[in-house]
Amino acid sequence: MFKKLFGSNTGKEEVNQNAQNQNLNSDETNDFDSEYEETEYDPETLHGTHYDVDDFEEEVERLAQAWIEQEDITSQSEINNVFFNYRRDVYMAWNQCDSDQYIRFDQRNSMAHHGIASMGNTVEDESNPLLAPVHGIALRDYAAICAKLGSGVAEDEIYKAFGIDATIWGELNTIWPARMAEDTTFSVSVLFGQYFGEADQHPKLQGIKTNLSEEGEANLERLKNDPYFYYELTGARQAAYEYGMDGAQWILDNFGIGLGDFQSVAMKYMELQNQNFDSNVVLHYHEYQDEKQAEYAEKFAAEQGGNVADDVEF
Repeated sequence: MFKKLFGSNTGKEEVNQNAQNQNLNSDETNDFDSEYEETEYDPETLHGTHYDVDDFEEEVERLAQAWIEQEDITSQSEINNVFFNYRRDVYMAWNQCDSDQYIRFDQRNSMAHHGIASMGNTVEDESNPLLAPVHGIALRDYAAICAKLGSGVAEDEIYKAFGIDATIWGELNTIWPARMAEDTTFSVSVLFGQYFGEADQHPKLQGIKTNLSEEGEANLERLKNDPYFYYELTGARQAAYEYGMDGAQWILDNFGIGLGDFQSVAMKYMELQNQNFDSNVVLHYHEYQDEKQAEYAEKFAAEQGGNVADDVEF
């Protein structure tokens, strides 16, 4: 359904091998940089296939610990920063890649490196008690229910599909958000977002259709496949909020797309951005969104008789 909108750009440009406030040179990182003109990456870890991951971790550990001892660093946050800097610089030197490739690598390994889940790069850990089903409703189920309710599907249809009632739904809607708030790794929240974006694929919801008009269906399909349309409506929605309107309702009234469907698409774009990070692409679309937001702000201002400060002279 979604096009691959954020292309991978491994790059072969020169990289800065100096960590912030640290002295990392090419001799310290081993001579991988001159041997490989184009790196092949492991599809799971995004490590270069020309070296052993244990060797990489040992090199980062050696350099980081030496700096920590030299500078007598005791703060855990500063220690974490030292490891981040050396991990980045060793990775870029050993793979001869640009910073975008490192960001993709860092996102893919966010849990291992930082203890924090990353959208589009997190898989469910069945041993995590915070992910245990509630009244037989797993997180994937709960996210799909939220998405469909947000798209205007009748509650009774949802209850019937999952074999629950309003009382159980009330408990689900208390327990799952509480677990998200409790989870310091953000795994539950990130997985919720990923599953929210996959609501249409949930087997129990295949026969349940969102009450969209023909125009709304066409606009939703376009939203999924046309990034310019998505970022335009994102900018329009934000401008609507800034002018005192319900942005989500404005999208529904003018394009027939409900909040649940819109947010489901937003989750997929966020996943694509994280998995295929390209700073030029991200900047391009964000600038386009800002441009469209300004256009819609001007439109809304005109509809409301102009901005308050339009007649003020300095």
